[in-house]
Amino acid sequence: MSRTTVFRATQWVVVLMTAALVVWAAVAHDPRFFGYSLFFSGLVLVASFLRIEAGEASVTFEAAVVFGAIILFHDPDVALVAVFVGCGLHAFYERRKLVALLEPAQLALSYFLVASLYTSAVARDARPMAKVSGYVLLLVGCVVTQLAFASLRRWFDSDVSPVDFRPTLAAQGKTLLLLSPVVGIEVLLFANYGIGGFAIAFLPVLLVAYAMRNESDAERQNAELVRRNRELSILTESSTQILSAEGDAETLKRLMALLSKLAHLKACAVVTWSANPDLPGTVYRFGECLPSDQEILRWVDHAGFAESAPSRAFVFRDEQRRFPLSGGGAIQVLIGIQTPEVIYGILIFETDDSSILKTGSLNLLTLLVNQTALSLQDQLLQSEMRNKTRELEERASTMSTILEVSNSLIGSFDLDGALTRIAQAIRTSLGFEQVVIALLDQKRNELTRRAHAGLDAVWDEAKRKHIPLDEITPMFDADFRVSSSFFVSHKALRQSDHDFFVHHQDSGLMAEEWHENDLLIVPLVSADQLIGYVSVREPHDRRVPTLEKVQTLEVFAVQAVTALQSARQYDEIRRLTYIDSLTPAYNHRFFQEQLGKEIHRHARNGREFALAMLDIDNFKRINDTFGHPVGDEILKALVDELITNARDSDIVSRYGGEEFAIIFPDTPAHSARDAANRLREIIERCEFRISQLHRNLPITISIGVACYPRDGVTNADLIARADSALYWVKKHGKNQVAVAAEIPTVVQLMSS
Repeated sequence: MSRTTVFRATQWVVVLMTAALVVWAAVAHDPRFFGYSLFFSGLVLVASFLRIEAGEASVTFEAAVVFGAIILFHDPDVALVAVFVGCGLHAFYERRKLVALLEPAQLALSYFLVASLYTSAVARDARPMAKVSGYVLLLVGCVVTQLAFASLRRWFDSDVSPVDFRPTLAAQGKTLLLLSPVVGIEVLLFANYGIGGFAIAFLPVLLVAYAMRNESDAERQNAELVRRNRELSILTESSTQILSAEGDAETLKRLMALLSKLAHLKACAVVTWSANPDLPGTVYRFGECLPSDQEILRWVDHAGFAESAPSRAFVFRDEQRRFPLSGGGAIQVLIGIQTPEVIYGILIFETDDSSILKTGSLNLLTLLVNQTALSLQDQLLQSEMRNKTRELEERASTMSTILEVSNSLIGSFDLDGALTRIAQAIRTSLGFEQVVIALLDQKRNELTRRAHAGLDAVWDEAKRKHIPLDEITPMFDADFRVSSSFFVSHKALRQSDHDFFVHHQDSGLMAEEWHENDLLIVPLVSADQLIGYVSVREPHDRRVPTLEKVQTLEVFAVQAVTALQSARQYDEIRRLTYIDSLTPAYNHRFFQEQLGKEIHRHARNGREFALAMLDIDNFKRINDTFGHPVGDEILKALVDELITNARDSDIVSRYGGEEFAIIFPDTPAHSARDAANRLREIIERCEFRISQLHRNLPITISIGVACYPRDGVTNADLIARADSALYWVKKHGKNQVAVAAEIPTVVQLMSS
């Protein structure tokens, strides 16, 4: 059972006991006592209407009647009956409830106790000085008992705050001193004139009450004026303090400073909510806030304030508080921090200052809270505006980058350069630390890294490692799809000898944070065929990219596809321009241009390269025997074999008639001899199928080799030296390879 329950039960016991004592006193005494008691009760009733309310230091005037009756009748019962009946009638008149009898009963008992003390200490026929001493005892006892009852009530209310008795002592002491002469006059006039004289002597109390009421009204008006000035100052200050704050914490801190000026802050808790409903609220604590953050959040959540918070101030006192924040009694104000659009939080404010209950104070508190809500809304809008502006600026920058890349691709047929520009644009505009673009080699069925951004330190090693197609295709799984791209969580990736592979049993997307091993990959598709991919890692904001960012990345991927298609179309056009009209070999014009470029390139790097001139042995006999169409078939078949068995970097060209030229870049003389001899042997072993003759024809070739720079530094010199070596082979049995530097000078001069 709580203290409050015990106290309430005790109060009702006091009321019943007091009522029983009053009834007993009325029955036990003679009718004359009853008549006097009613007379004194009437005067106490009048005195009750003269009461001046001044908070805890209320001023009452019933002592002017009760003290006189105690001295005259020397009986505690007269005080008990007069106070209980007179004050009880006044209390019931004011509140019209039986509970109003609690205070009159307490007051009646206190007077009964001091009267009992007086009658036991002072005899009825005592000398005047003894009665004066007894009167002092009455004064002190009256004050002490009332303070004792007040302290007892605070103890039952569990109010541990320190008690300031000074206002009560000052008010009661001042009143009792002013009433003491009236009590003396009442005693004297009653002795001579009876109750009429007593009533006449009571009249000065009206004058004292009137004077004190005027003084109290003046003090109250002055206090009200001070309060209103303080509220006006707070209101003026709030327009700059709250609305100029930045951030929730600073805004609420300034609100608390203003509320503390409005009413003494005992404890306060503010709970705010973020825009994300999945995140818990944030608790801000001020003063002696006893509950933990978790307890406050649980209560606020249980009350449903996030969905519906009070728009006006709700006030609860002492034990009626919905969720006490502090010990002891307090006034609790509950109000939502909200605008018509959004609920930002809830304010639970506790104070022991009763001035907060005034309508003006509550209205000002509501206004301050509403200003706080507007400030939070303004900060939120400003934050959203800044974010939107930054987003638009980033989008505009990205679009500008896309346009610049698109313009740079126009007329550019350097595929690796174009892909590198796209990779760098992705890194700069979309904020990824690493970008890789890889293309599919359909012959080898593997992907080759062709361009990057952010991998300078490891690029040489990375581009040498080709990725088998069957390792990359599992990443293009529907479980990983985001738009037309694929986000592969680090949980689904495993390291392989080449790079990585997917382990589907551990697949799964991350909600927010980007892990260092996550991968976002965009397939490059042309005519529904995979031709490569773009992969990105390590976003600068450490967040999983939004759908909008993924779609922007796909725009860059389309540019990469366009660049690849343009380069391939250019290569095809270039190939058709420089390819021989009969065979798949390059034509004479391309040969001359490429030979000049190789001379220029090798001059810069200081390396050697070789030129081989070759022709078909006895080709005129084939034409004369089988006809020129068969000769053309032989030429085409020969070129097919040469291109198939040459290196990718080697350039096979038709020099004229049955004579061909092969450029071997970065190849010294001895390596060129070996390469040429290998081709000669391959041709010698071949039997070319001639469909027109329904038979195979064998052929042989003769090859002459010249080397840059030893055999020449111009196109003409190299061609002449290689041709001389070829002439030497023709003169010495054919189906051989000769290196220009190794044949006699006389032969070279004769051929030239």
